[in-house]
Amino acid sequence: MRLSMPSPSHSSLIASDAPLPHRVRLFNGRFRNWRRAVSWPLLAFFFLTPWLTWNDAPAVFLDINEKQFHIFGWLLWPKDLLLLTPVMIGSAFALFFVSMYAGRLWCGYSCPQTVWTFLFIWLEEKIEGSRNQRRKLDQGKGSGLQKLRRGIKYLVWAALALATAITALSYFYPLTYWWADVRQGDISAVATTWVVIIGSLTFLNAGWLRERVCTHMCPYSRFQSVMFDTQTYTVRYNAERGEPRGKKGADGQALGDCVDCGVCVQVCPTNIDIREGLQIACIDCAACVDACDSIMETLNRPTGLIAYEPEEQLTLAQRWRLWGYGAAASVAFVLALGLPMMSPDIDISSERDRQRLFQLTPADTIENNYTVKIHNRRQQPVTVVILDGEQTLAELHLRAGAHGSANIAIERDMSFAEEQVAIRVRHGDQEEVETLTFSNPYRHTLAAN
Repeated sequence: MRLSMPSPSHSSLIASDAPLPHRVRLFNGRFRNWRRAVSWPLLAFFFLTPWLTWNDAPAVFLDINEKQFHIFGWLLWPKDLLLLTPVMIGSAFALFFVSMYAGRLWCGYSCPQTVWTFLFIWLEEKIEGSRNQRRKLDQGKGSGLQKLRRGIKYLVWAALALATAITALSYFYPLTYWWADVRQGDISAVATTWVVIIGSLTFLNAGWLRERVCTHMCPYSRFQSVMFDTQTYTVRYNAERGEPRGKKGADGQALGDCVDCGVCVQVCPTNIDIREGLQIACIDCAACVDACDSIMETLNRPTGLIAYEPEEQLTLAQRWRLWGYGAAASVAFVLALGLPMMSPDIDISSERDRQRLFQLTPADTIENNYTVKIHNRRQQPVTVVILDGEQTLAELHLRAGAHGSANIAIERDMSFAEEQVAIRVRHGDQEEVETLTFSNPYRHTLAAN
């Protein structure tokens, strides 16, 4: 499947706003409804999640200072990031699966750049008016009221960008902490800097750069072609039916169904003409499909001149590479779910006293000293008891997610011949065994005698 860069044909130049900014025209239709059904829940999840709590703590809190990640009851540490390996592998194969089956579905419906861009465009249309009204303002022909509306639009955009920045930062700096600092006038300079950076990038990317991010900055469009085949669903123009394009004149010349209205270009967020063939700038949002179908219905002609369909149709059973991507993604996600469940609630590690491997006590016993480190990975506090047989060596009270350590001494008779000893670590109704290396230089001497 060959992808091409858009070429500036005469018709597309007329339909687009070059050299004026491209003003996207919003058209209702089934694909726009689907895009709303995806984007609005994603936006709601992004903006509402920081307000959720779990056990009286933020449901999602990426605590950089404490090196703890709280995610809906799961407490993850930096070393647990290895558990994200199957998640990343599964996500990659899932992306391959979706791209091979449905083209750039991620780009057109779920990518943050697309979601925020369409949100900014929707606000622009609500405040400034139709595409033609916005074009007049771009040409300097707008009234004073229209110029005032443009100023209001920028203020609304800035407010949305600020809300986006504060929400993004609240995953690392909870809103309760943020609000408490604001009331006390003690706002972190680092937090303020990040709000300015994220807010500015949001305003710039969704309000100004828009399609340039997709066509020039994002690498995905460049390598997507390796995942496409002739059975991939993409937005296509039926040239056999549509050409030659144009409005039917009085001469009665036979023309195709395309009336060259240019609406398909006007609604395109990346400002391309799909009639020139499949292009790497196309994000498969299918806005042009909604627009063209609406025009065809107005003209009492069959819809589908521009359609979201594959070049040739095969059954799923015949697409072995697609099944391979799906199977690999499924296995990776199963591992991603299973590995955290296999992780212990309490991490135990130990090390010997390096200054003194052993010492002889007045009671003619051998004593070894150790440092036992405990990490409470639970979301609740826990009491940990370290036992040598029935003797309590140490007791630790650890808050949720806390680290603790205890220095312990283990004594054995000089005749003790084992090279290892076992201690028990009890927490709640659970008990684990930690094996320690025991130094007794007299064991061989006594054994020889």
